[in-house]
Amino acid sequence: MQNQYDLKKYAVLYVDDEEKALKYFEKSFGDEFRILTANSADAGLKLIEEHGDDIGVLLSDQRMPGQTGVQLLEKTRHIRPRLVRMMVTAYADYSATVDAVNLGNIFRYISKPIQIEDMRNTLQRAMEFYILQQERDDLLREKLSTLQNVLIADRVLGLGVAAGTLASQLRQPLRGLHSFLEIIPGRGGRPVFDLDRLRQGTFWRDFHGHVAQQSGLLADSLAEVLASSSGGEKGSASALIQSVVEAQKAAFAAKGITLEVGASLPSMEVNKAAFEKLLQLVLQAELELLGVGKKVTLNAAASADGSSITVSVADDSGGVSPEAVRAVFDPLLTQAKPGVDAPGMALLGAMMLASHLGGVAKVPRGANGFKLDIEVPANAAEAPAAAASSREFITNVLMNDLLWERILQNG
Repeated sequence: MQNQYDLKKYAVLYVDDEEKALKYFEKSFGDEFRILTANSADAGLKLIEEHGDDIGVLLSDQRMPGQTGVQLLEKTRHIRPRLVRMMVTAYADYSATVDAVNLGNIFRYISKPIQIEDMRNTLQRAMEFYILQQERDDLLREKLSTLQNVLIADRVLGLGVAAGTLASQLRQPLRGLHSFLEIIPGRGGRPVFDLDRLRQGTFWRDFHGHVAQQSGLLADSLAEVLASSSGGEKGSASALIQSVVEAQKAAFAAKGITLEVGASLPSMEVNKAAFEKLLQLVLQAELELLGVGKKVTLNAAASADGSSITVSVADDSGGVSPEAVRAVFDPLLTQAKPGVDAPGMALLGAMMLASHLGGVAKVPRGANGFKLDIEVPANAAEAPAAAASSREFITNVLMNDLLWERILQNG
């Protein structure tokens, strides 16, 4: 009966210090399988590094100069855990067999001289097992990708619903959300799924807890926006800029980033708490985004009629990465790379605060590096105080209990 799998789709690597054994193996099985050979453990490791997932089955002789077969199998277990590993030896070495099973996690132990039919059947089963693993992982990735898109869409919609419902407390929230989503076009930033972690029995419940935590952070971000603008105390825009920059300089210097302020700043008065928080959020995002040797410049200018002030933050980076924006709404990405959402969360807060104050945040097209202009009224009306239950309400909307009930049941 014809095999349903393409046995030459992935290679079989045979490692043995005996050249005759390598030639015999290739001659015996080269018609049915794609054979690679190496005459030492080091040469075998080099081939595995070069070919990556293209090698599906590894057979190694035990007694070789330098590294033994067990050592090779143990190393490949860590660098290529899905690789199907087998031990081949002519010696009745019980301890090597035990080590191969315990350290190398082998598929089968084979004695020399190799029996052709037995070896052919073993290779076929090993290759089928590897192909099945790959197919299963591909299906799992496809399922995760679909789930990822559902979660992102659900959280974006949830934040929009929460913001819209809180419109009596948070002015123009949807405009702030729209401005944030417009920072970077396209999706980008798709994480590499840890399939081994995914197979653990506690993954989905741990993930649920992670999403609850992230939803709480989003809720806190909105709460900070409300709290920052609740006070009516006024302050000099120039003095506030200098004060915030001075407070942040040590953190920027510690990371090797230069932070500068423009030569001329407006002396007009602004809402002290709100303006200060706006500056802190933008600089926080820059601190998280930039690396050593970069430069950030903060400027501010009043409009001709004195009714508004525009804060401009510019750097010499390539701009905000899609990953940083996506991470705010993508719990799979934030779980794979903890802290990746920090700059995005700060930018979201700044843009929501700008909208709340009646202003607008935008990224000018064609600017060199990253540049963010935030225009806010000089005398924004004071907003009503935030309700104590706002955080709980926002978190509940973002969590979507019905969606998570289905995920946990099928996880």
